[in-house]
Amino acid sequence: MRAFPFETPIAADALIDRRAELHQLHLAATDGAHVRVAGPRRYGKTSLLLAHADGLRQTGWRTVHVDFYGVTSLVEVCGRLVTAYGRLKEPSVRHQLAALGSRLGLSLGTTGMSLTLGPREPQQPSHETALAAAAELLDLPVRLYEKDRVKTLVVFDEFQDLLSAGATLDGLLRSHVQYHGDAATYVYAGSQPSMMRRLFTDRERPLYGQAEPLELGPLPIDEVLPELSDRFAALDQDPGEALAPLVIAAAGHPQRTMLLAHLLHRELVLRESGSSSLPTEGQAALGPDHEPEVATVGGPPLEGLELAEAVVDLALAQTAEAHRANWDQLSAGKKAVLAALADGVRPTGARVTERSGLTRATLQSALRDLAREGQHVSRVVTGPPSSGNWRFVDPLFSRWVLQRGQHR
Repeated sequence: MRAFPFETPIAADALIDRRAELHQLHLAATDGAHVRVAGPRRYGKTSLLLAHADGLRQTGWRTVHVDFYGVTSLVEVCGRLVTAYGRLKEPSVRHQLAALGSRLGLSLGTTGMSLTLGPREPQQPSHETALAAAAELLDLPVRLYEKDRVKTLVVFDEFQDLLSAGATLDGLLRSHVQYHGDAATYVYAGSQPSMMRRLFTDRERPLYGQAEPLELGPLPIDEVLPELSDRFAALDQDPGEALAPLVIAAAGHPQRTMLLAHLLHRELVLRESGSSSLPTEGQAALGPDHEPEVATVGGPPLEGLELAEAVVDLALAQTAEAHRANWDQLSAGKKAVLAALADGVRPTGARVTERSGLTRATLQSALRDLAREGQHVSRVVTGPPSSGNWRFVDPLFSRWVLQRGQHR
């Protein structure tokens, strides 16, 4: 197990801060209120919700985590629901799934990986059959509660993708959830904050006003630094004066914080055997387009701020391909806005219109689109204004944009 996991959701006991968010989720669950959780991708939503579920399980709740990422049809939605309930391994759940399959003439895999018609040759269920299955699967918390009086927390992760499977599926879901009463509490989580807001704040949508809002912000640096210091101490490692600059560079981004801590930890491990993944004094720093290699240390190792900067360069090298792919998909207006923010320039000002050749209206439209999407920029809510109160969500992408083209 990684000391600083950054590729997958982290365990509940490894969560940094988020006490206020966990408290809000717990209060909502005990009050029977539903919550919508929104935040950019890789911002710790799943880790937070797993910790929330872990806490409720310890008080006797049943918890189900349904991942709707990438679903394109109602049949897939049903399959994800079966998968989620199949993980519970409870006899009562298996009996409910078996009874559902028998009533509808369906073959439901016990692990939930299939939803097919017919005992011999699997076929795609009709839309009507899929609707009937979805209705019964959505009502499973009620059926289970009627038997054992155990409440269920149901988390719908990447909830916005549900609409890719059907534009009216949020209406189908509401038509069932609204009658679940004491049987279940729901958390709707999504990585497209603007779409999540529209789903729950647009009066024309079925789920209007049906969930308390909870939007994830960056981790507080004054919580991250002592927590990481303690974790390095538990590993008998001393990051010295390199840790604080790294925490600042991560800017409260949960995944980037763990990635930078992991790379620093790995470097300290390599040094114990006389190796290093970083340049030593006198060597050129690696750029974001060059993959570093483990090498034998031939000079004094980097320390302090220089070590922190080298670790950030290493992280840029590992993430450059993803940054480039994101950049290539952007319009000229969005690129101009992001380049201005990276330079610390007002993104819709005269300087940017002059250097980009774009009109102010084009830049304003691009900034609105970026804000609505919520993946690359967000408003600074607290603290002093910076670049017109806008900030990059991903601090590594900010650095990549600033340095783009320098290492080709």
